[in-house]
Amino acid sequence: MNDESHDPGRPLSDRKTSDRALVLLLVGCLLLTPPLAGIFQIDTRIMGIPFTGFYLFAVWGALIAGAAVLSRRMQKSADWGDSEDTGTAGTAGSGEDPGEKG
Repeated sequence: MNDESHDPGRPLSDRKTSDRALVLLLVGCLLLTPPLAGIFQIDTRIMGIPFTGFYLFAVWGALIAGAAVLSRRMQKSADWGDSEDTGTAGTAGSGEDPGEKG
């Protein structure tokens, strides 16, 4: 089994974030499936919106917020892993030859 999330070389927080992203996907799929969403078909209105519509948009918004939090954590861990290579990153894309004089 060659699973990237269980690579012993990756930091534990990075692996936990990957696992949380997978859980977020699975919970989101579960909450938005018709059998579970059908439970919330109630004749109640919240701020004039039917409860089913409110439920769907609330779950959708929560998934977006969760994905935003997880993406920031993943970005921070990716920046942490690339911090060793920052010394050469400035000259790689400059388009100038280091031996050429202007």
